[in-house]
Amino acid sequence: MADALPIDDSTADRLRPVLKLEKFFPQSLTAKVMRLLFPHSGLFRYAPEEFILCQGDESKDLYVVYSGAVLITKTLGTAGVVLATLGPGDIFGEIALVRDGVRVANAVTSQESLIFRLAYIDVHGLVTRNPDLAAHLSELARRRSGG
Repeated sequence: MADALPIDDSTADRLRPVLKLEKFFPQSLTAKVMRLLFPHSGLFRYAPEEFILCQGDESKDLYVVYSGAVLITKTLGTAGVVLATLGPGDIFGEIALVRDGVRVANAVTSQESLIFRLAYIDVHGLVTRNPDLAAHLSELARRRSGG
């Protein structure tokens, strides 16, 4: 099980460009503001080979790799296929977010990793206020799903 970690000002500010928040916070983003914007979200430490998402599970949370590496895999019959290796600044979970909420792949750490989980309830408010982020996530989901 992943360990929850506190978010400091440096962590919050490093997440600002990934979450496309520069126009709202042009100078910096603080930990206090992060907690106000995303009260249900947080930073988590995952051990190597720990599953973050499982194919077929229902969830609309969005994830950002803060440090470490995450393998996106898919089970096809009895075989597993690696679809992508993600690193710091990469986003995953967007396909279920913009579609029906069912995970189409697994996400598993390949080394100890820090992952920011952006809870759907917080994401919904963010994309409602930020159409550029909504368009970015929709386009990312379209490309990754081959459509």
